[in-house]
Amino acid sequence: MTGAPAAAGRRHTFATPLRAVDRLEVCAARTGLRFRTFKTVDPGDPYMAGHFPGLTLLPAVFVLEGLRQAVTTLLDADEPLNLLEVVSGRWLAPMQAGDEIRLDVTAEPAEGGRWRITADGVRQDGSPVVAARLVLGTGKAGRIGLPLLPAGEVPPPGAPAGPDYTGILEKLPVRHPMLLVDRVESFEAGRRIVTSKAVSGSEPCYQSMADGLPLSRYMYPRALMLESFGQSSVLLWLSTGTAEGVPVAAAFRGCRFAGEVRPGAVLRHVARIDRLMENNVFVSGETWDGDECVMTVGALIGSSRPRSRVDRAAAVG
Repeated sequence: MTGAPAAAGRRHTFATPLRAVDRLEVCAARTGLRFRTFKTVDPGDPYMAGHFPGLTLLPAVFVLEGLRQAVTTLLDADEPLNLLEVVSGRWLAPMQAGDEIRLDVTAEPAEGGRWRITADGVRQDGSPVVAARLVLGTGKAGRIGLPLLPAGEVPPPGAPAGPDYTGILEKLPVRHPMLLVDRVESFEAGRRIVTSKAVSGSEPCYQSMADGLPLSRYMYPRALMLESFGQSSVLLWLSTGTAEGVPVAAAFRGCRFAGEVRPGAVLRHVARIDRLMENNVFVSGETWDGDECVMTVGALIGSSRPRSRVDRAAAVG
């Protein structure tokens, strides 16, 4: 599959965290594209070893990455498509090691070279796992206007400090290379957090890149940027004492992206809790690269679930 990490000896042509599609089936369509993607959750894939060690779960954002890879391949695009907007995404059931995930997808062309994507996914047992609507496009598809940096979003000297790196490790159920929060810069327990993530050219998403590629191919995958924001949100949520069980992403709404983040950038996430409900949290915020806003999150909904609901082996045991 074009652009995705593959077997030894093959080089991919744009930065991506993993080969997020195993195979594609194209269906007849009057307009646009209709197709199915298939992906078996593989603990040996890049990043997967660090995502819930001891409980291999496919990150929700890797479903979005799979859709990007699939449409890029089917269009035989000169430049890889990128996430421009996650209109909505709901994750309905866990996707564990060995599960084969099938997505039924429609892609309709839109103005400015964009593609509007609708995807519904099921596990091999027929259980619905995802329903998503998003917008894909290239760098030539035009920018989505995002806000300028408000002065108040820069942590002032002496701002309340949150957990240090060992504290981050203690709280988050992720490890290298999936741990995507480097530092907490500002922390108001239960209200607001500011974190940073340094983008390094040595990360797995840049491994096996072919030589001689243009700079545009080294854009940091937006799926990883959204995952990094999500991990920052979990740190904030855990400070409320209301997250009992395994914290997972339940939904995204109104996430927009702009700009090109490349190796050497230091991302700053600003996340705020908007609402707390029983076992659920609603978070919004922005991500900055210097003084440029590169992502806004309208709503990230986290859900805390008993391990027996996310680990079918534990439920059987």
